[in-house]
Amino acid sequence: MKYALTFFTLGLVFFPPFFLGLYFEPEMSIHHYFAAAATLLVPVLLILHSLIINTGPSLNDKQKTSNTAVSGAGLLAPLQQLVTSPYFLALAALAAAYGISFLQAINPREALFAWLRHIDYLLTFMLVFLAVGMWKTDRPKAGFGRWMLIALTVSGTAIAAAGILAAQGTMPLQGGVTGSGRLASTFQYPNSLAAYLTAIVLLTTHLAVRGTRAFQAGAYAAMGFIIYLSMLGTQSRGAWLLLPLILLVFILGQTERKKHLLFTAVALGLALLLSGITLSPQVQQSQPNWGALFMTLAGCLVAGAAWGIGVTQARKVTHFKNRNKLNDRKIRRKKPANAGTNFTKVRVPNKAALGAICILLVIAAGVVIILNNLGKSNDISTFVSPELKRITHINTTDSNFQGRLLFYRDAFRMIQDRPLFGWGGGGWKSGYAAYQSVNYTTTVVHSHFMQVWIEAGTLGLAMFTIPFLLLGHGFISLYRRHKTYPSASETWTVGTAALALGLHAAIDFDLSFSSMSLLLWALLALFAYREKMMGFGLRFFRRKEFTQDLSKMKGSNGKRALGLTVSLIVCFTLAAVHLAAYTFILNSAAAKAQDAAQAAQEGDTRAALALIQEAARWDRWSARYPMLQARLLTAGSGVNSKQSAEDYAGASLDLARRAVKLDSYNPDNRFFLARLYLTGGQPEKALAEAEQGKKLKPWFIQTCEEFNSILVDIAVQQLLRGQEEAGVHTLRRVLAVTREAVTKKEMLPTRLQSLWDTRRDLDLTPALALSAGRSALLLEDEQRAREYLSIAARASDEKTKTLAQLWLGAALQKAGDPSGEKLIAEALKSGLEAEKNYTVLKQLVKF
Repeated sequence: MKYALTFFTLGLVFFPPFFLGLYFEPEMSIHHYFAAAATLLVPVLLILHSLIINTGPSLNDKQKTSNTAVSGAGLLAPLQQLVTSPYFLALAALAAAYGISFLQAINPREALFAWLRHIDYLLTFMLVFLAVGMWKTDRPKAGFGRWMLIALTVSGTAIAAAGILAAQGTMPLQGGVTGSGRLASTFQYPNSLAAYLTAIVLLTTHLAVRGTRAFQAGAYAAMGFIIYLSMLGTQSRGAWLLLPLILLVFILGQTERKKHLLFTAVALGLALLLSGITLSPQVQQSQPNWGALFMTLAGCLVAGAAWGIGVTQARKVTHFKNRNKLNDRKIRRKKPANAGTNFTKVRVPNKAALGAICILLVIAAGVVIILNNLGKSNDISTFVSPELKRITHINTTDSNFQGRLLFYRDAFRMIQDRPLFGWGGGGWKSGYAAYQSVNYTTTVVHSHFMQVWIEAGTLGLAMFTIPFLLLGHGFISLYRRHKTYPSASETWTVGTAALALGLHAAIDFDLSFSSMSLLLWALLALFAYREKMMGFGLRFFRRKEFTQDLSKMKGSNGKRALGLTVSLIVCFTLAAVHLAAYTFILNSAAAKAQDAAQAAQEGDTRAALALIQEAARWDRWSARYPMLQARLLTAGSGVNSKQSAEDYAGASLDLARRAVKLDSYNPDNRFFLARLYLTGGQPEKALAEAEQGKKLKPWFIQTCEEFNSILVDIAVQQLLRGQEEAGVHTLRRVLAVTREAVTKKEMLPTRLQSLWDTRRDLDLTPALALSAGRSALLLEDEQRAREYLSIAARASDEKTKTLAQLWLGAALQKAGDPSGEKLIAEALKSGLEAEKNYTVLKQLVKF
């Protein structure tokens, strides 16, 4: 059982990057189940340990030792140390903050899953902390911490290699390379891949420097080369801007600084040298490019062989020097003062000469490659890696940088409205459109600190920030004693890797990938346990020494320790059950909804409605399911002949109201509810909902199109009821919204105009022109009506085109143009819907 818990824990941090970084719910749900299962092993192990202890004298020492391997004898002390760890308390409070924000979230469904993610992070932190303590040993190489570093290094190297192979066309990987040629690997986002690899390369460097065998050190060196090469391929300017600072902090706390610096220079230098011929756009154009793959493998062999041989030679040099010193001392003791006997020392290789030879070989290889490229192109600039070109072009006027500052400003406006408990998980994604200053589209803030602040409020931000403050304090304390403990160098490496993730998360959304968050909290768990063992870092509680056997603790101390341990186990068990149960509920609802969509596609509306109703019973937090029910009822009024159309309308209205309540910042739901009000003859309520929907997404052309379409329909009802003044006011509002949409960019300051997303321009689309043309015709502005309707009549959408032809034909006929009659006749051929619209048109326009 002890080994099962260990393998589970290693798997929880090893596999996540391979599944799209666990960014999406289906992949993350699998991790929830495994985290819950691993957590439930903890009470099982403790029960087994209790049974073994209770057997007392019936077991001999050999049997007890054997049973300890499967029991939880090593879990009690780490459990009691865990509860006093400030890192654990901060993460537990962060998970609680997300739970509180869920209670008043604008999108409860998104908030619930965000809460479940943080419970998963908490359980993973706990499992890593316990595993490190369970395998506590005086030999760092045999501990769980070292195994975890090796697993993370192997995992990171595989992810890096996958991105390189995808770029070279030798391995199919969807999304592994962006359209601009940047490596994204399984993350499908280059910047997050770069941040992930930055943390992994620090672990790899430590393992390579600490490797005592040539093959072992060489293997890690080859991995380091692959990771650095992949980092170059991401072309992430933020990651490379932070890398010098991170490497400085990393090397500062090492006992063998020169070796770490030398390894970094070798691995990174070789990656820089070969990046132009292994990852450049010219390389990617040839698919598959076996030559680039060969050069990549050659780089691995060179890095591995050079470092492996260097480690071996360094050990021999050290051995030779120590032996010579020993022989000198022996001879001095044995040889008389006047003796003239000569002693020949063992020749020590000259390290400077060896290093110079290696450097010359590298330079020579680089010159050969450059000359070879120059033989094909006389311009040396063609050899300069585009990765380097992009990385070196970093400035504050860049549109990406300015765009992120705009995100942060809009995010702060959201925070000001809900500063304490936030908007709930997914709050930015659901509500940012109502606060944005220009027409951008993003589901994340591009700063995880801001993201947490929005979602979990000031309380959540404080809890998320505390571990990094503790980490800084821990660095200061550890630096003072980094030569005292054998595992100090490894602990410093782990802390620096966590710091690297935190620094990059301040300028991007890396930690929205759950694999990145799991990596961060796993590293912090290892660092937190080492803090406890080495006695550095902050202590919020009085230090107590716990034994592994609670039965040895007497009196009130024993009772308190027992109560604390039992309470902690109960809390973890409940959290694991909660995580697995709610994940199952959400997945079951999603499966039912998928079956409903399939049934609807096959034309079985009754089955689809039954399935979506069942999905809504499973997942009562999602607005999607009541909205789908309302749409199905509206579209299929003949599903049940026993119910009248009024019953369907009432049920649809109730379901739409519920959907709006569950996802109050979704304009599509509000527009649908407005149409239901309009169908039910309540234009005032329809107008109120439509107005609210427009405010929630004012920078999207689809919002303007739908809003104007609803306004025209409201005006039609008002005119048919004889409310001419109200109808005219509504129609003029349509024309005003149309002008506002097409001139919105011009009204912005120059600085914001430069950030305008041209892919989502607010142009005069056929749908927008149709509403404006109908309004102009009803207002008897015939010339403007013909201009707008002529644009709408060229629409690719048949429904829009047909309606535009009807109204354009009426406008032409009213102006005395006989071609209008032909347009109307052609439009009426489309079916019954066109005839209904034509009937209404004749009541409103005289032609």
